[in-house]
Amino acid sequence: MKNFMRIVFTLLFSAVALADPHQHASSPMSANPQLVAESAILAGLAPGALFPFIDSTPHHIAQAHIAITDATSSCDGESAPSNIQVLVGVAGGTLVNVMTASTNTGIGSGNQCVFHVTITPGSDGVPATVTDIVVVNGNPNTPLTGVNTVTASATVR
Repeated sequence: MKNFMRIVFTLLFSAVALADPHQHASSPMSANPQLVAESAILAGLAPGALFPFIDSTPHHIAQAHIAITDATSSCDGESAPSNIQVLVGVAGGTLVNVMTASTNTGIGSGNQCVFHVTITPGSDGVPATVTDIVVVNGNPNTPLTGVNTVTASATVR
């Protein structure tokens, strides 16, 4: 009976240790950056709707590259996206739009133009802490279509 109790105790202790979801500061996951890469076709995103595209909470995004396709008045590198905004920062805190006329690559046509940006927290107007990348349909009247896409890769620490 004594051996049986030791075995049961050992199994229970092991199960609790393995099931512990908390990561400790010395764990390898907290020291090693992780790459997150996501893509989505935004067809059907309702007017004014938000799409929380990447949420790394409680970890922070150290750097991210984000690309979208959207209509624009001119795909010559001087016009902002017509419908899509991409907000970065912390949900419930500071979020800023990073897709502007300066992110226009000049690739495409008026119906579908490629915009892209690399963000680093704390520089170029990006908040010092970034855990969220949110796509917004900035068109108040029309859902997005199949020409609207988003892709991002982010280094998360």
